Amino acid sequence: MDFLKALHFCATIFGMKQKASDFDYKLSRQRSIFISHALAICIFAIIFITIVLNVLIFPVHVRSDTMEKDMPRDSAVFVCPFLRTPRRGDVVYLERTDGVKLSVMKNVVNSVVGFFTAQRFFPFGYTHNMSGKPVLRRVLALPGDEIYMKDYVLYVKPEGKDLFLTEFELVPKPYNTQIYSVPAEWDGIGSFGNMPNTILKSDQYFVLADNRIEGADSRVWGSISSSRIKGRAVLEYFPFSKFKIF
Repeated sequence: MDFLKALHFCATIFGMKQKASDFDYKLSRQRSIFISHALAICIFAIIFITIVLNVLIFPVHVRSDTMEKDMPRDSAVFVCPFLRTPRRGDVVYLERTDGVKLSVMKNVVNSVVGFFTAQRFFPFGYTHNMSGKPVLRRVLALPGDEIYMKDYVLYVKPEGKDLFLTEFELVPKPYNTQIYSVPAEWDGIGSFGNMPNTILKSDQYFVLADNRIEGADSRVWGSISSSRIKGRAVLEYFPFSKFKIF
């Protein structure tokens, strides 16, 4: 009897160990499946965000006063990257002017990090230099237009037309500019208030900052080509008091 009891006790203990082992295996398998699913979701999210940021829409944080009053410093707008053929009056997002080109991987990392920081931080390639960051500017003259500037106001004769009109008469949607008197001897960047007649050639666009005194634009860079346009602003969503569709 004692032998049978001992045998039964050993069998019971073995069965318990087997069940515990089975439980540990199932738990380990569930944990592996969970980790695999979590990694798959993260990879999918990164791919999805990258596609969204490069094809559909991305936020831009306004870092300067150059587009005052409509887009003040620390405001935020959404830019659509596949809208790259501008119309008169459109606000466009221009690539940096220093000629630096980042690798595809660095661009992807910048896009993802910029998305989660509302375009406030980019780990690669951005500097505090004016030429080392993209900017928002307003397109006010198109290929074939004849233009000149007087007292910070652009006058435009569209291709095929006989008369010059002010920028405000030609642009379909109203916008605000910052124009105020500066000392005659001041020749700071972006302060040029007068320009001689110029005719824009094919694929040349003339862009201006809304703040005509403090903003660098085509008065400094010259006309820009469509290849420099990274997208068109479609919505200003912050501050809420400035909310509007472009």
